[in-house]
Amino acid sequence: MAEIVGRLLRIPVDGKPITIMDLSGIPTEIADVVVSLICRLTFDFALWSERERMPPVLLVCEEAHRYVPAIPEAGFAAAGRAVTRLAREGRKYGISLALITQLPSELSAQALSQCGTVFALRLGQYLDQRLMETALPEAARGMLASLPSLRTQEAIAFGEGVPLPMHLRLANLPPDRRPRSDSAEFSKAWQAKAPGLDFINEGIRCWRQQCAKRLSGPDKNML
Repeated sequence: MAEIVGRLLRIPVDGKPITIMDLSGIPTEIADVVVSLICRLTFDFALWSERERMPPVLLVCEEAHRYVPAIPEAGFAAAGRAVTRLAREGRKYGISLALITQLPSELSAQALSQCGTVFALRLGQYLDQRLMETALPEAARGMLASLPSLRTQEAIAFGEGVPLPMHLRLANLPPDRRPRSDSAEFSKAWQAKAPGLDFINEGIRCWRQQCAKRLSGPDKNML
């Protein structure tokens, strides 16, 4: 148990302050259980640990609308309760929660109301814009008009983390630290030579064995 908690919370840190848990290849019903357990474990450990020695923890939840949806019946109840408990009570024990979603209108209003600082990137959907309208201070409502036209890396920030609502641009990351999640260049891809049967066989092999794909060339040591 101590080893699991230590690896999850990076205690001791040993120069590696971040833990990343990749749940992308796990079935939804299992991922929900894992998220619930992580939240409960983090909260309970902070609750019963010596307050003065407990390091502050930031738990970042990607695709948060999956775990704390606006309609409770649409998600896994245990995961929703665990995340919402962290949002409500975590700050008393040094735990902060960052909820990341592309669909803020589908996020639980109870969890969203506990967010002290909001970074809103480009939002084109009407319901999402209306949600930001209710959250923005009255004096900053003029920023709403720019939400659908924000460029990549631009955001509107407001709340406890900034002195005033502001329009900002996020700094560039070095190429070696950027996630490999660029959109496909369809105009080039459709003109290239189509993959053969070996591509299908390799994809099915990785699917069955739940293993990383084989790489060749300069990226072969990245996985």
